[in-house]
Amino acid sequence: MTVEAFKKNCVDLKPDVFVQKFLIEDETFFFKEIKSGKEFDFKKDIASILGVHIRDIVIVGSGKFGFSLKPDDASEGLYLFKEFDYNNKKESSAKKSDLDIAIVSSYLFDKELLNLYNHTGFYKNTWDNRNSFGKYALKGKLAIRFLPLEFRLTKEILEVQEKYQKEYGREVNLEIYKSWYFFETYHQQNIKNIQVNLLR
Repeated sequence: MTVEAFKKNCVDLKPDVFVQKFLIEDETFFFKEIKSGKEFDFKKDIASILGVHIRDIVIVGSGKFGFSLKPDDASEGLYLFKEFDYNNKKESSAKKSDLDIAIVSSYLFDKELLNLYNHTGFYKNTWDNRNSFGKYALKGKLAIRFLPLEFRLTKEILEVQEKYQKEYGREVNLEIYKSWYFFETYHQQNIKNIQVNLLR
C-alpha cells in the first residue's frame, strides 16, 4: 500500500474496519518486498516456539505497511510516514528498521505478568519505566521494552527474538496483548489519531 492509499483508506474507513482489513488481514510489506514468500513460515515457527495459534501473530508497524505510523519526535501530531529502512538507505551504517510483532495470547500475557509480579516482590519494587509499563499493561499490552532490565522473559520469547534478529539483521520486537479486544482497540486509537491529523 502506498502512503497516499493509506491516507485515503484511513479517512474513508472506520477505524475498526481499517484495522481488521489492512493491519490484520492484508499482506505484509516486509514479507512481500524483503523476505518474499516467507511470512507463513515465519509465523508458523513463532507459533510453534511460543505455543500459540498462527492466527494470533500479527506483523505491525513499518514492517507491515512499508512506512512508519509514529508521529515525529520533534513535533507531536506530525506524521512523516517515514519509509521502512529509511535511515539505512540514506546511510548504510545506520540502523535498519525494527520488525514489530504482536502476539495475542491471554496465556502468555498472564504468564509474563505473574513472573513480573513475583520478580518485583509482588510489585513492591520499582524500576525506571514502571509507570510506562503500567500504562500499557492497563491497555492490555505487555510492552517488553519497559520491563526491568534484569527481568528475564520466558526463554521461548527470547529464543524468537534472538533467532530472527540474527537471521534478519535487525531488531525484532515482540509485544504481547491480553486479547483481540485490546489489540484492536489499541490500534484503532492510533488510526483515530492519524485521521484527526489528516482531516485538519
